[in-house]
Amino acid sequence: MANWEYRVESVSMADKWSEKKQQQEINDFQANLNSLGAQGWEMISYESVPMYGSFSTKLKGHAYLLFLKRPALGQGFKAQTDVTDDV
Repeated sequence: MANWEYRVESVSMADKWSEKKQQQEINDFQANLNSLGAQGWEMISYESVPMYGSFSTKLKGHAYLLFLKRPALGQGFKAQTDVTDDV
């Protein structure tokens, strides 16, 4: 029986952010996800969570939670290590 390890990543998107700021946040998060994928993590689910203001009930944006898994170390998964070339 396979053993898994799990990870949760999040990104927040505020409605008041400019389109440029939102796009930068998406680009940064995509780079992070690609790095996690290279380490063997696979997204298995996500959840959108509305964010409301502290002093009002106005919707301020959304937080997105991503759930990832990979085989537990020692269960057929070899962790990737950073390799640098000394030239």
